[in-house]
Amino acid sequence: MANPEPLPERLISPATLATVVVLGSLLIGGLWLRSGLIGAEQWPIRWLDVEGDLHRTSASQIRSAAYGPASRGFFGADLLKVRAEIEQLPWVARAEVSRYWPDALLIRVEEHRPVARWNEAGLFSHRGEVFEASGSHAMQGLARLSGPEARRQEVWESWQWMRGDLAGIGVDVAALGVDERGAWTLTLDSGLELKLGREMVRKRLQRFVQVHEELRMNGRRPVRIDLRYTNGLAIRWAPDTAAEGDQHG
Repeated sequence: MANPEPLPERLISPATLATVVVLGSLLIGGLWLRSGLIGAEQWPIRWLDVEGDLHRTSASQIRSAAYGPASRGFFGADLLKVRAEIEQLPWVARAEVSRYWPDALLIRVEEHRPVARWNEAGLFSHRGEVFEASGSHAMQGLARLSGPEARRQEVWESWQWMRGDLAGIGVDVAALGVDERGAWTLTLDSGLELKLGREMVRKRLQRFVQVHEELRMNGRRPVRIDLRYTNGLAIRWAPDTAAEGDQHG
């Protein structure tokens, strides 16, 4: 026969007990860390392993940047601070930092790869990010991109598609700029300057592509082509190859 008297209630439910255990463990761990039981002296970081395809940043520079926040030990080191210090180096695009038991940090680094200049001091990386680095003025072979800062992304994207449109005729972009009025000027690697204006820029560039072979076979060297006309263009020839003035197409 069942006992009709009610069973006594549990003083602590299983969920509450589990919560208490977890919080207690965290508290004890925090006290250990604060008291130095798992601090730098007991668990020092002895190795800073650096990985990455490095050309302009040395492994020693990366270790020096990481040393300060890493000196708090294997458990005490703040990996976000280590990463932030490394990413302050001018040629470092991004870094990943992880612990490697029992006494090392593994640091993976990706450098900026410059592909173009931006205005006076900036450089565009292969990801379209702008950064500055001392000594970069001596670097050769970089396209020169310029314009208002607010149009930086537009200049970067325009450079990309212009290079694609010109690749079929075997020429490349040496410089590309847009002024405050929104007028575009393109300079090819041959030195030829193209005035593209503010409107229908891609259509005007295609017009140049269509006449490029004819110009090449002409035997004269153009130095500037104005494509801002509705259905034509104006050519200025090098002084030693034609009479003074412009020839309209």
